[in-house]
Amino acid sequence: MATRSHSEIRERFPALASGYVFMDNAGGSQVPIDVIEATTRYFHETYVQVGGAYPASIAATENIQLAREFLRQFFGDDVAQAQGEVILGSSTTVLMNLLADAIANQLPAGAEIIVAESGHEANVGPWVRLEDRGFKVTLWPIDSETGHCRPETLASLVTEKTAIVACPHVSNLLGSVEDIRTVTAIAHKVGAQVVVDGVAFAPHLPLQVLDWGVDWYVFSTYKVFGPHMAALWGRTSHLRALKGPNHFFIPQDGTAYAFEPGGPNHEGCAGIRGLERYLEWLAPGGKQAAMARVGEIEAPLTEQLLTFLNSKPNVRIIGPKDASSERLPTISFIHASLSNAQIVATAAEHGIGIKSGHFYSYRLCKGLGLSPEEGVSRISLSHTTSQFELEKLFDVLGPILSA
Repeated sequence: MATRSHSEIRERFPALASGYVFMDNAGGSQVPIDVIEATTRYFHETYVQVGGAYPASIAATENIQLAREFLRQFFGDDVAQAQGEVILGSSTTVLMNLLADAIANQLPAGAEIIVAESGHEANVGPWVRLEDRGFKVTLWPIDSETGHCRPETLASLVTEKTAIVACPHVSNLLGSVEDIRTVTAIAHKVGAQVVVDGVAFAPHLPLQVLDWGVDWYVFSTYKVFGPHMAALWGRTSHLRALKGPNHFFIPQDGTAYAFEPGGPNHEGCAGIRGLERYLEWLAPGGKQAAMARVGEIEAPLTEQLLTFLNSKPNVRIIGPKDASSERLPTISFIHASLSNAQIVATAAEHGIGIKSGHFYSYRLCKGLGLSPEEGVSRISLSHTTSQFELEKLFDVLGPILSA
């Protein structure tokens, strides 16, 4: 199979034909025709309840199983004997609240939890709230200059009582990739489990949960060209130690269903299978190769955007200023005199969609000395972003950012 050209990729995404420039991809990406058609087909052919013996119900049941299997492999748990399970939910926030509650129910008294200050509130708030249940929660503070949570700081915080370390793989505001292997090694040394928010990483590069050694990893499928759902991978051995919130008669045997009250979104699962077909179309070699192709396409776009912003003396980039393997195309900045509202409004007037705010990284903004209410302007690119769109952005924002 030949590598798909960028024009072929863009043609696969119907929304791009409108001419509007979507550069808020970190908030939610567009979807390929594969996802749209798979969801539509499900409603036409298989919109029934699961668990029945008749053909449509059998197909509906299989639909969920296949979506879960695809996601397990997408996470990098593609082995003959799976080491983890995939829990499906409506959002990362919902899944993190579910996980934190389930873990808290089995933590021993006196257990300690460490939470990265750089995280999205979805993987901060659920753990911080456990202070109300008597657990000690410690914020892993950021470096006030870079926004990073340094591994050496974590090493000074963990104790023999540390049970959980929760952190982002990539800050959805900084765009910087954290050293998850080192974080995991530090946490595992004292027997703690690592819970990683991969929402800002998953749309850009392959996931390798087994290689990284993490215990739990979550991302939102609607930010990875799929339906508005989220997926949480957890080691089966850890799941077996927890009690899920589903009905009391549902087996508590380490399978995902115990953690999916009401069951997953059926048509969403069909859309996830459409995402699988898109990745198979995108690049030969499977899901990991497809996501590697995504990263290859995005790298030069990231470099161009950073070069543009760095050329504006009154612009301060929040996060790494240079393109590298440790920097993804979610790029935040502020201007010395313009408000973020003025910047995003100017872009919108010219058919370019970007956003401003704290993006739920409220604590990170405060740690960086930024007003959370004002936040930052954020431009987030995708492998679907074209050179023409990038140049249009430069033409529109260049004059005002140069002021």
